[in-house]
Amino acid sequence: MAKIMLAVEIGHWTGGHNGQYPQLIEFDTTHLDRPFQVSDGWGHGLGGAAYSLAQFINTPYYLKLKTEAPWAFAIIEQGLAQQNIDAIAAALSMQYVDHPPLVPKHLMEYLLG
Repeated sequence: MAKIMLAVEIGHWTGGHNGQYPQLIEFDTTHLDRPFQVSDGWGHGLGGAAYSLAQFINTPYYLKLKTEAPWAFAIIEQGLAQQNIDAIAAALSMQYVDHPPLVPKHLMEYLLG
């Protein structure tokens, strides 16, 4: 699994192009130098960024995980002491199967491509 969806905020998105929603926080296991991917919107107007572990913990997205994906927040928080991104990636991958994002099926098809 290349990308792990940690948090998804659907807002008023019903599919198709939207400049604000969905808002995604993902972990990309293929780019461990900047694995935290954040995006706003779908299609036209898509905005986003990629963060290293050190950068990500200083963003509001990290704190957003505390309420929207506490399982992921706990894994990242535990991994901070060792700064071991490989261990964080492995733990997120293992725990993701028990914590998929709550997204309506027809919208999940867009997200998974």
